[in-house]
Amino acid sequence: MSRFVFYGDCCSGIPGGPYERHFARVNAGLRRLKPPPDFIVFLGDHIMGNPAHADRLRQQWRYWLDKEMGWLAPLQIPIFHVTSNHNTFNRISERVWREVFPDIPRQAPPGQEGLSYWVRRGDLLLVVVNTSFSGLGGHGHVESAWLDTVLTKHSDARYRIVAGHHPVFPVNGYDERPLWCIARGEAERFWSVLARHRVLAYLCSHIIAFDVQDHDGVLQICSGGAGTNYGPGGFMGKGEYHHFVQATLTPDAFRLKTVDIHGKTRERFTRSLSGVARPANPPRASCRCG
Repeated sequence: MSRFVFYGDCCSGIPGGPYERHFARVNAGLRRLKPPPDFIVFLGDHIMGNPAHADRLRQQWRYWLDKEMGWLAPLQIPIFHVTSNHNTFNRISERVWREVFPDIPRQAPPGQEGLSYWVRRGDLLLVVVNTSFSGLGGHGHVESAWLDTVLTKHSDARYRIVAGHHPVFPVNGYDERPLWCIARGEAERFWSVLARHRVLAYLCSHIIAFDVQDHDGVLQICSGGAGTNYGPGGFMGKGEYHHFVQATLTPDAFRLKTVDIHGKTRERFTRSLSGVARPANPPRASCRCG
């Protein structure tokens, strides 16, 4: 069994900033989990990011890591970080990201060392992709050849999960590409790789919502509720809520539940894994990306 948490989009890192309080309340619920998660995936937009000045970015990262997430260090829970449009929006911010996270593995597509990577935890493979690389055009772009190679190399992994920032398929009607979703041609290639390798789920954020979709047998799971108000009560409209997602992975099922700032479970989702056949040479899947 594997228990983990994923969430994203707090856009914080600024003392007294507008989203610090929301993020603290989300984290308070996470800290109450018993037992604690085996690891955490943070799906991007940790900090506000702009302006694009290296020292200002370093200040935001230091505040985010030392103050807002300082509670995590004593617990020794691994956290896997995902790049995003607020974190790594140009070469300067990519350089600062690499300074801030020097321990991120350097196995990556050319030029993306420290931005994309993979981690193997027993039967679970987690691949973190970069959907904002300046070398590919920035916002909403992603590569697929390296991902294909990694998934092929780890075909023995019972569970394969990929995490990135931008959704592939529109969430809540936000379908402009590459603003809200990965650029169309790249999205089709990317999803085809996920489907062909029978990836369990693609975790993303960027849209301030919790949303689960099934395309070609692969789940797209969006969780953008870590604290920013661009969604709840903001320009994306009302109706969503700040939250983290608690995931449990067993041989029989992949279970999710969202926990809001009051510690209340708001939504649940279960994907049965019992009797799921995973052929050695699955057929190529088609992708209709909206």
